[in-house]
Amino acid sequence: MDPHSSTGRTEDDFEGNRPIGDHAQLSAYQRVSIEDVLNPRPANPIPIPVSSSSAANEISIDERVYTPEVQASATPVVGMQFISIEEAYAFYQSYAKLAGFSIRKGGEVYSGGIIKTKYFVCSKEGHKPVCVDDNSKSKKQFKTRNRGTIRTGCKAQLVICTVDGRLYTVKKFVDGHNHKFVCQNDIHMLPAYRQLSDVQEEMVWELGTLNLGPVKAFHIMRKRYGGFENVGATVDDCKNFRKRINSYIGEYDADMVINRMTDKKQHLADYSFEYSVDDGKRLTGLFWADGLCKLNYMESGDVISFDATFKTNRQQSGIDNHCRNVTLSAGLLASESIESYKWLLNSFLKSFGRQPNVVVTDQDPAMKQAIEEVFPISRHRLCMWHIMKKVADKVGHELCNNDEFKRRMCDIVWTDSIEPEEFERQWKLVMIEFGLTENKWIDDMFGMRSMWIPAFYRHEPMSGLMRTTSRSESENHFFCQVANSQLTLVEFMNHFDGAMDVQRFNHRKNDHISRYTEPADWSQTTLEKDAAKIYTRSIFFDQQLEIHGTISECLPMDAKVEGPRIRILLKDFKAHGDGLLEVWFKNLENDITA
Repeated sequence: MDPHSSTGRTEDDFEGNRPIGDHAQLSAYQRVSIEDVLNPRPANPIPIPVSSSSAANEISIDERVYTPEVQASATPVVGMQFISIEEAYAFYQSYAKLAGFSIRKGGEVYSGGIIKTKYFVCSKEGHKPVCVDDNSKSKKQFKTRNRGTIRTGCKAQLVICTVDGRLYTVKKFVDGHNHKFVCQNDIHMLPAYRQLSDVQEEMVWELGTLNLGPVKAFHIMRKRYGGFENVGATVDDCKNFRKRINSYIGEYDADMVINRMTDKKQHLADYSFEYSVDDGKRLTGLFWADGLCKLNYMESGDVISFDATFKTNRQQSGIDNHCRNVTLSAGLLASESIESYKWLLNSFLKSFGRQPNVVVTDQDPAMKQAIEEVFPISRHRLCMWHIMKKVADKVGHELCNNDEFKRRMCDIVWTDSIEPEEFERQWKLVMIEFGLTENKWIDDMFGMRSMWIPAFYRHEPMSGLMRTTSRSESENHFFCQVANSQLTLVEFMNHFDGAMDVQRFNHRKNDHISRYTEPADWSQTTLEKDAAKIYTRSIFFDQQLEIHGTISECLPMDAKVEGPRIRILLKDFKAHGDGLLEVWFKNLENDITA
């Protein structure tokens, strides 16, 4: 092997030649006339004179020579000196970029522990090795990518030498190439000149925390910088950057997360963090909650929802004073076993110190058993949204598209204004009318009706966790925007922290709206005005509808004083049944019962 040949291969790249009719670009970079290109004369080529500053005689006279036209101040010459190899390489690379080609570091000669001679060669130096694989004896056929090569055997090079290891002098400079050059408009496509800057790499990473992949990040930069050529990199460079990040994280993914949470626990007040590993020291469970989560639990933790629908993510949420979801804690589990759920619930109990009054979950049987063992005094309820989502698959899409069936089901399921006996009677009538008496799933849901039908716990405060479909949908959509199954643990934690920041900012915004805005007064009554002062805006708007409905849809039928109490009989024209409501008011105690 020649001492100037490369010790390693570079990434193969395809350089498309410019159209022959593009006369201006050819003449700008090559000492070849247009007539020679349009009418090549292969026979009896004219010998090329050798200049004193180059060694073009090393190029075969059978090859056409292309010599760059670069200003003299940017062109290397024999005898030029540099203080280091890196400085020489940078100068030659700047010259190559102006000329329209790229370079790479070649071989080197050591003597006395220092590099005496260093070779820099054109990136088209050498030839692609021809590999002939005999797959006839192999049972498995291997497919190879059909890729072009940039190697043309170019002899252009720069050789520097040193005597004392301090100054490097240009010993040899070959400026003749056997290939065409790349025009300046396409110079950014050469791999040597494609590189993400520190700002761009940070942008790719930050956009990744918003669940935007490298492809979308590249197109955002393309729009920001005004075109592909101004980015200085390609989509593949953005992808490779993300791959390098994931490769760096590698098998230390869990260790990095554990170390990060350990630091938070040491430096943040009231930060709780638990994790578990198996016999092979692999992470099997992770639970965390910060001080603000604990404060929210004290204020809004009477009824909580354990949402186990995010594959390996388990997040616990409640309802804040704006009737919005608030995340109380989060956990990651390697399996959905009873033991895993018990560990998670025990970690929750250890962090928050008390059991919630009501726990709402989906129909996971393992979670149900774990709650019975760890939260014995909590009432367990099932999320109506998860159950009603399955109706179409269990009874058929044709029936679910029946408007009468949907109306009848919603009238008895999505209401707490009917008694349990009335629900059971109406349910059986609907099942008989639509031929669902033999449906096993329907029978199972009816058998556990006390755990998910509001008629059976109509007097229990549920904070709207079970009666609003949009609540679970919004929570799922919220976290699905910032998480996917392809993320590493480090990436997931960054995404989760970003999602929590958004959620807490929205809470502050709702607080601001409640403090500094005044709602419209519909009824012009003292009751509505007092309610506007007491409730947050989200809660008040619900109460405003009730107050307006009471005035417009309820009629007092009778009022009677019975000792210290006042009995008022009302008629609600939109209520189920006869719509009669009885209200007792204790004047001295300001106590009202209905």
